[in-house]
Amino acid sequence: MPKTAYEELIRKLNHNMLVSHQDRIPLLKTVLAALGHPDLNYRIIHLAGTNGKGSTGAMLAKSLENAGYRVGHFSSPAMIDQREQIQINGSMIEKEAFVALYEKITQKLPQTITPASISIFEWFTLIMLEYFAENGVEWAIIEAGLGGENDATNIIEHPAAVVFTHIDYDHVQILGDTLEQIAQNKAGIIKKDATVFIAPKQTHQVRTILEKKAVQKRATSVIQAVPGTIQVIKRSITGFKVSLHAKTTNIAATPFKLLGDYQIDNLTTVVTVYEWLFNQQVINDWQPLIEMMQHIQIPGRFQVLQRDPLVILDGAHNVDGTQALIKGLSNLNANHKLFFILGFLKDKDYSGMLHLYAKAADRIFAVQPDNPSRALRPTTIQTVLGNKVVGSYRDLYTALQQALTLADADTTIVVTGSFYLIKELEVPNVSNAN
Repeated sequence: MPKTAYEELIRKLNHNMLVSHQDRIPLLKTVLAALGHPDLNYRIIHLAGTNGKGSTGAMLAKSLENAGYRVGHFSSPAMIDQREQIQINGSMIEKEAFVALYEKITQKLPQTITPASISIFEWFTLIMLEYFAENGVEWAIIEAGLGGENDATNIIEHPAAVVFTHIDYDHVQILGDTLEQIAQNKAGIIKKDATVFIAPKQTHQVRTILEKKAVQKRATSVIQAVPGTIQVIKRSITGFKVSLHAKTTNIAATPFKLLGDYQIDNLTTVVTVYEWLFNQQVINDWQPLIEMMQHIQIPGRFQVLQRDPLVILDGAHNVDGTQALIKGLSNLNANHKLFFILGFLKDKDYSGMLHLYAKAADRIFAVQPDNPSRALRPTTIQTVLGNKVVGSYRDLYTALQQALTLADADTTIVVTGSFYLIKELEVPNVSNAN
């Protein structure tokens, strides 16, 4: 089958990662100015953090959509199709629209900037901002791709709110090898007159850095998400039953469809932002949030693929995410044997993650993720962990079949380590797949 214009365009785009280059934001801002600042046509909630951006962003987007708004959502990485990164009310951008916007923006580039000098993520950012403006988006949920200060999404001018999900170590080669440096980089998305939200369970040093930057940038206010806002009544493989206690409402015993205890922290952040929207009279009741909680689905986040034996897919790809995953598994089924099918990228802290999995796992199956240039060889996992590893596999399906053969009713099989691994089992939760 011949490639479409969209597929050819994706192939020829600059696939280098340029986020570490200090000149990218000024360069991209000149492009945004040439486009007439499409980001000023809608209100923006900008998110940054190490873990939780995808889930928090998805919950905020769905809540606003349930309230009747036309909502744009920009997130990464994609699971199957890169267009998943750009969605309006759950439908991803059409291939024809993507190509047309690329051509439109190319014609408006300043003479000193060529299409090839803009990276693929930067192109997605520019196309997203223009697409949202052209299609009548009222609220945009925009997640930073990597870090914050030098991330392409930081070209936006006036976010209404800035949300920081949990901040920990990741991408240390780019963001810095201390938590202070990482937090400083992510704090770079704070802008004047924005309301800043900080997720629960941040370290004192992270909170201090974010609060100080908010003062320096003259943000409107800083609002901390308070642990205990969400109280868990029951856990099961179909989700939670929770009570919600906010300043303006109390909601008793309602289902929350997502799994994984880390989602309780993400939901706490969402409720904090939602209450601000309620106080701002953007939303006039809590039913849109309740409906979101009861129906939300997020592929690749503690996702149950089958129940007998239990198979879970999770995109934990750093130490912080691994700790949250293992805690959630323990709280869900404390007595289950744990089989982990693991595949990592070699530029991640795989040794730190393997140390945690070695303690929690009964058996480990090592697989190579679908990213030839960055994938860690599965034999490396076997060398590090020794006898706990059943075998090394280049094929995820073979590893999963082996795990299923060895499992019994008291076994939980978890596929994790990299989105490039779990996407091999996933179908995206979006429409317009053509």
